[in-house]
Amino acid sequence: MALIGNLGSGKTCMSRGIAKGMNISTQYHIHSPAFDLIHEHPGSIPMYHMDFYRLDEFSREDELWVSEYIHLKKGVCVIEWADKFILDILDAYLKIQFTASDNFETHRSITFTAIGTQYQSVIESMTATLNERMNVKL
Repeated sequence: MALIGNLGSGKTCMSRGIAKGMNISTQYHIHSPAFDLIHEHPGSIPMYHMDFYRLDEFSREDELWVSEYIHLKKGVCVIEWADKFILDILDAYLKIQFTASDNFETHRSITFTAIGTQYQSVIESMTATLNERMNVKL
């Protein structure tokens, strides 16, 4: 999942929500891995939480360690500031764009976009679940 948006737009909060939805133990405090670049959160499906904010360039070594996580058979990669280098490493991903509204203190717009066909089913499933729970058509 490629989380994209300005500082304070909700990327880390979304990461916490993803971890909660994946039943990642609450003993793991989900916070931005800006200085570490990655935090591993074990679970029945592990979450690999990355942050590219402090990377000014994407070296071959960076590409190798990121690719290692992305191509694991089991787990979910959540990448904050993914727009800095996502095109260098992936052809297909779920893009989650955070945009400020007029009242940035309390409101944001979140747009989900499937880049590549494999993530379209994820968006369709999320839409169906929201329609069912909210009794609204999105």
